[in-house]
Amino acid sequence: MAGIYLHIPFCNKACHYCDFHFSTSLKLREPLIRAMEKELIHRLGTTDWPNLDSVYFGGGTPSILSEHEIRRFLEIIAKHYSLQDAEITLEANPDDLTHEKLQQLSQAGINRLSVGIQSFFEEDLTWMNRSHNAEQALSCLKLATDTGFRDISADLIFGYPLLSDEKWQHNLDTLLSFPINHLSAYSMTVEAGTALDHFIRNRKTLPMSEGQAERQYRWLLSELEKRGWDHYEISNFSLPGHPSRHNSAYWKGKPYLGIGPSAHGYDGNTRYWNLANNPGYIRAMESGEIPEEKEVLSDADRHNEYLLTRLRTRAGLDREEFGLEFGDRLLQRLDSLMQQESLRPYFDIHKKSLRLNREGFLLADHLIGGLFLDQ
Repeated sequence: MAGIYLHIPFCNKACHYCDFHFSTSLKLREPLIRAMEKELIHRLGTTDWPNLDSVYFGGGTPSILSEHEIRRFLEIIAKHYSLQDAEITLEANPDDLTHEKLQQLSQAGINRLSVGIQSFFEEDLTWMNRSHNAEQALSCLKLATDTGFRDISADLIFGYPLLSDEKWQHNLDTLLSFPINHLSAYSMTVEAGTALDHFIRNRKTLPMSEGQAERQYRWLLSELEKRGWDHYEISNFSLPGHPSRHNSAYWKGKPYLGIGPSAHGYDGNTRYWNLANNPGYIRAMESGEIPEEKEVLSDADRHNEYLLTRLRTRAGLDREEFGLEFGDRLLQRLDSLMQQESLRPYFDIHKKSLRLNREGFLLADHLIGGLFLDQ
């Protein structure tokens, strides 16, 4: 159940809300791809996993990669692990997904797409500074299914000033008219240092409304439940049997490699993160050094991360597994916390499991943080 994440740090445009590591200049594309190949070869040589469950091309905008570049990454991985049954996902912008490009992605080995739709309204996409338009948001999903892709995920954003409840309903109805099997829906967040943060501070756009975000999230949950979709993680939904294997591995604490500038990796006890600087990453790899920082997780870190990842999911926390991992004392501590009147309304408490209910998902970060051990 191990996975590999490859961070492709290039975008054609900078979305106003995004704080991920990327560059809008492609001048360093070739040396950076070569540097990532070197890192991938090195890190694969340090693994002894029994199998590989997923490969995920994220970013940035991985759909800028050529068929050759994708195939080269997968050939390197295939020297260590069979990819026959692996989920191989590529994040894509709608404007990249022409019929020819989709054929190339399929031929290169991609078997799952994650498409950043965000909205089907032109004014919303312009406000976000997305690189695609409303027509491309519609056409790319039909092109993908016509090309033969059967595993398709799409992203939508809610809770921003331009999105009325009627527009939000239209976005979801439109998206679900296509044969996708996975949906990620995120409330618009304002990250420090982004263009959106600057616009709000200078009163060029309205701030986000918590009431709007909560209302639109509640409607989303109800609507997808009526349509038979599984709500398997706070922001993620799938048709039965089609959760993202890659992201599910994160939430189950499985090991994974992170390749590329700013990428993170985890082996169960140690976490690493690469330098978030393209020229610096390239220079280090050319000199034979991986520009990373590492952290050996303390017992408190492991406990807190376990809670943070498991309680984000609808399955929640397995009490027996938690007891085996952290001991009876911490299981008893958790049981004691669940007796608090301030917590009980937000959790489903069972003999075998503990999980957040619908109301709990609305306050997940606050509630889970309240269960953490002090460092």
